[in-house]
Amino acid sequence: MPTDLSESAGASASAPRAGISPGKRLALELSVGALLGFSGWSFAGPTVISWWYEPPSKDAFSCAGSVRMALGEFVKMQLGSALVGALGLALVLFVIRRAFRPKSGPTTSA
Repeated sequence: MPTDLSESAGASASAPRAGISPGKRLALELSVGALLGFSGWSFAGPTVISWWYEPPSKDAFSCAGSVRMALGEFVKMQLGSALVGALGLALVLFVIRRAFRPKSGPTTSA
């Protein structure tokens, strides 16, 4: 039976985990949260915004349909641009990593 608390199984929960630093974990959590918020608002946003432009009385002039259509087009452009940006960045980083990767050619020994 271990006498030192650091050797017990319960103490491992408070010790930092090996593999990922707290800063990287926080950056990952923030990135995932931002991506979920971006995606969620991209799909729900036009409906919510168009409600603000719809008058309570149906007899009044309403531009809700035009606003809904314009926001729908905006969301398509926003998501398309995000996709193109993600693919473009992945391609650029792939090329940069490949260019700076150490060459592992045949070794010659004399």
